[in-house]
Amino acid sequence: MIISIVNQKGGVGKTTLALNLAGSFYKMGKEVRLIDTDPQGSLIQWQAVAEDPGVKVLHQSRPVRPRQIRQLKKDADILIIDSPPALEKTTLNNLRICDLTIVPVSPSPLDIWSANDTVLQIRRVMKKNKKMEAVLLVYRKIPGTRIGKEAKAALDGYGLPVFITEITQKIAAVEAMISGQTVIDYSPRSKSAKEFTALAKEILK
Repeated sequence: MIISIVNQKGGVGKTTLALNLAGSFYKMGKEVRLIDTDPQGSLIQWQAVAEDPGVKVLHQSRPVRPRQIRQLKKDADILIIDSPPALEKTTLNNLRICDLTIVPVSPSPLDIWSANDTVLQIRRVMKKNKKMEAVLLVYRKIPGTRIGKEAKAALDGYGLPVFITEITQKIAAVEAMISGQTVIDYSPRSKSAKEFTALAKEILK
């Protein structure tokens, strides 16, 4: 399975999502590869401080080629591609080669509105890449807030499926990345770890 994490807006947490989703699959016994196509190379920086990451990271400064994907699929059950912000050539290429696109959207009016361009571009690609599925994810939800409760209903208006699992905003995920771990290893009993595990299970279904 090839999963692409996409949102044209920067700072929505795509890298943290990619990392912890990969960690969840790894704990389930899956062989996982993370492909970092963001020029900032945040996943490579994480790997540099990780003692035993388990999940292997590949930094890809140029668009991933189908031949390269075929080779990587021989060694892994799941490939997760972290896309750069903005709907540039690299992101569009990631959409064309993946089986599943996840669009993380924070439950704020600006983030929900800004997802419109991303969804429109995904729909265009889906007309050519018939095998691709795209699912929206309520991400960095703040529990107990009105907008948090209404986020899923707001995303339903885009006409794409929305994950049942929602990821709340927790400091554990940030602390884990700083320490060179996934939140699954850093704080396995935390709510954050349980949410990422639930998301991984929902994807595998």
